[in-house]
Amino acid sequence: MNNLQQQHDTSPRFPRVTQQPLSWGSRDTLRTAHGYKAIVDADTGKVFSIVTNDYKIITHQQAIEQIESIIAKQEDLGGYALTVNFYNDGGRMRCTFTFPRITAEIAKGDIVNLQLHLSNSYDVTWPFTVILGAFRLVCTNGLVVGEKMLHIKKRHVYELDHLNIEHTITTATRRFQKQSGQWKDLDQIPLNPTVYGQVMQTMKFGKQATEEIGCKIEQEARGYDDSHFPLMSLWAFYNVITWYLTHRAVSLNHRVEMEKRLRIAMVLLRRAQHGGERKK
Repeated sequence: MNNLQQQHDTSPRFPRVTQQPLSWGSRDTLRTAHGYKAIVDADTGKVFSIVTNDYKIITHQQAIEQIESIIAKQEDLGGYALTVNFYNDGGRMRCTFTFPRITAEIAKGDIVNLQLHLSNSYDVTWPFTVILGAFRLVCTNGLVVGEKMLHIKKRHVYELDHLNIEHTITTATRRFQKQSGQWKDLDQIPLNPTVYGQVMQTMKFGKQATEEIGCKIEQEARGYDDSHFPLMSLWAFYNVITWYLTHRAVSLNHRVEMEKRLRIAMVLLRRAQHGGERKK
């Protein structure tokens, strides 16, 4: 199994995860490791993690089925497209539900979709996470960036039924049109050097990346001001950043990390947007 896999159906190949007791010592002095267990792929023998007995396994299948059962009750969501990504031989999973019925056009041909991102892991790298928000698919490699309206993150010491996901999804979907409408305003606010510097620092780009982004900005800018700073909107700058990320998200781990940084950067753009609106 490759480190990064994508499935585009509702029946991906999941690890057959199981819990096994732990022991330590030599053959003659073997002892039980009380209070701990191993999370193992029963088919391959791969040990995903060593956890305490309090750790509750939420299988990838259970997580997806829980979300699917909630979606089925939300008539406004309509149908969805499902993509499942695995990393670390199935030790980590991210599942994306895209709702084609719920979209907004920010600029001509620039479509934002309502998406739900579900993350889960057996190697305890990722907690069980649900993010629902306005996202745009940047490239066919699956990189998605955007703004979240619901974020649930829990370690595996909870039962899924106790997270009240259904109510929070219902509330979050009502804000989609408002959120995506605010994105349109980004196209009316000019980028300034301060925001540029803050976003680039948040993204933690290296020297080569910074140079490539600078070249792209020169191509996309409408001109330059008196200090030779490029004239472009916050939305145009955002698109330059996402253009670069589509060529650098080489693994699911890297993709998730870069998406996280860009969501933080979006907060800076939002602040700049509000500042621009006050100046009008």
